[in-house]
Amino acid sequence: MSKVLNHTRLFLEIAKRRLEGMFGHSDFLISDVAETRSLETEKAFIVAIYYTGTVYGEYVLSMDEETAYKIIGLETPVHPEDCKQAREDICDALSESLNMIVGEAIVELQKEYPKLTFASPRVIFGEVRYPSFRTGKGSLQTAAGSIECHFCLDCMRLDLATSYEEVIHSLLEVNGKLKEANQHLAEQQAQLVQSEKLASVGMLAAGVAHEINNPLFFVDTNLKVLADYIGVIETTFGIYESLVDSIRSIQEEIPLHPLGKPHGDRDIDHILEDTKALMAETCDGVKRIKAIVRGLKEFSQVDRGEMIEGDLNQIIENSLQLVQHQLKDRCTVATSLASLPPILCNSGEISQVLVNLLLNAGQAIEGNGVIDIRTECNDHEALLYVSDNGKGIAESDLGKIFDPFFTTKPVGEGTGLGLSISYGILKKHNGSIEVESQVGHGSLFTIRLPLTASYALASC
Repeated sequence: MSKVLNHTRLFLEIAKRRLEGMFGHSDFLISDVAETRSLETEKAFIVAIYYTGTVYGEYVLSMDEETAYKIIGLETPVHPEDCKQAREDICDALSESLNMIVGEAIVELQKEYPKLTFASPRVIFGEVRYPSFRTGKGSLQTAAGSIECHFCLDCMRLDLATSYEEVIHSLLEVNGKLKEANQHLAEQQAQLVQSEKLASVGMLAAGVAHEINNPLFFVDTNLKVLADYIGVIETTFGIYESLVDSIRSIQEEIPLHPLGKPHGDRDIDHILEDTKALMAETCDGVKRIKAIVRGLKEFSQVDRGEMIEGDLNQIIENSLQLVQHQLKDRCTVATSLASLPPILCNSGEISQVLVNLLLNAGQAIEGNGVIDIRTECNDHEALLYVSDNGKGIAESDLGKIFDPFFTTKPVGEGTGLGLSISYGILKKHNGSIEVESQVGHGSLFTIRLPLTASYALASC
């Protein structure tokens, strides 16, 4: 027997017991139950309680008006002037009865469908039309007349309700997997960016070491000469201190070096002047080392989420320090840097973009060439132009150069990630990168970066 019929039979049994108890009847007989396509009745007097939620249906009692009078104990026939009051009494009595009947029957129904909600009973006179719900039908036979009991259930919503929890669980499980996949993808992307950066650092390492070694060499040499000079100065002062002591003690004459040649063929004036020059050169060498180390540190920084106000021109200078050894033998780098307001950026990531562009420009130049770097700004953004007079990019490749792993370089000479990562970095900065190129004439990359909000508002 189907669930609809089971619930219909339960409804009949409870209705029989409740009606007998409330109205003093003892002759109710329960008929067999049957399933119909919808609720159909010829009875004129209907009282129903409906429930909604993930499913929809109704518990219904239907009977003739005369049967209703007898069930609740009213004498028939009812005088016309009393008909309205009689019907109100019927409504009150049967509505209360149905509430009690359904209150007991619904306990079993909610075990299967816990998300049901209920409305108050409604009483209907005359013919009614119901949608095509699965309906169980039975009757209670009594001396007062026949009372039909109907139990309706929306099959489509029932199917949805049955699988509701499973669907929700499945959606939550899929959502969890999507979150994990998204997190994994973000981690993989960060690793790719870091891998490309490490590859660039590896390529730059030898040249950077050479660039650092040059100033270190003359700093080291100058410091050795300076140490020797200091020894000469100390000797000179020692001699003259001895002379002062001798004069003060009025002792016999002590032989002295000539004042202009206190130590061999190097006079004190020359030593002092050369010492100043050595110190100035040494300080310049230290500044160069600091600039190279600062550029490398900013390029290699791992705090990728940090966005602070930065000087785009200074980032360009730092980036040039990193790639200078790669370009200086073949390329002339010309810069025209306008005065720029600050931009909100991660300086290490912007430096990575510039290093990629500069290295690509150097590799595109066969023989000797020129790389031009220019900056300017408008009311809302800073613009950076990097152009070269290299071999250029074929028109068929222009639409693919920002795709991951696309490269025109020979196998083993490029990962195809540099421009793709640069594109992603600039997008994260709410900026953009564009390219124009002509084979045999070179390429022009245009980078746009928004100015800080405070400056952009002030310029409006």
